[in-house]
Amino acid sequence: MDKHFKPSKLDIKIFDKKDSRPFAEQSIGDKEVYEIRDDTMRTPLEKAEVFEQLLQTEDACELWIVPVTESTSSFTQSLSEEKTSALFGMLSSFHEKVQRDRTFLVVGPDCSGNMTGKVKQLGYTIMPCETSELESVKVDY
Repeated sequence: MDKHFKPSKLDIKIFDKKDSRPFAEQSIGDKEVYEIRDDTMRTPLEKAEVFEQLLQTEDACELWIVPVTESTSSFTQSLSEEKTSALFGMLSSFHEKVQRDRTFLVVGPDCSGNMTGKVKQLGYTIMPCETSELESVKVDY
């Protein structure tokens, strides 16, 4: 099947400079920031299809992807989906640290206010972030 994509208005930024602090180093000024996660038990193909729907937004927002390393237990405690949490709970008995990508939706004045609703509709978990906690997010892989 041949798919033709029109350019997305969702600008994806990947931060991969080890030990950098994207939110402390970049100006987010008048923007709102939400962390989004897919805590569902969707297959990788289903996750890709949902992400493709997210890219088709008409809103000019940004998606920041930040690789991090954190303790497995703190990551497990933050999961809202019970099955996913149980799965990572088992993982924590083998690994003390987990590497993952944290994804942040950065919503500026040129992005529609209903963008967060669209993200929720797609089944993502969305959490508002405070500037103080964002400044401590550090690239670590």
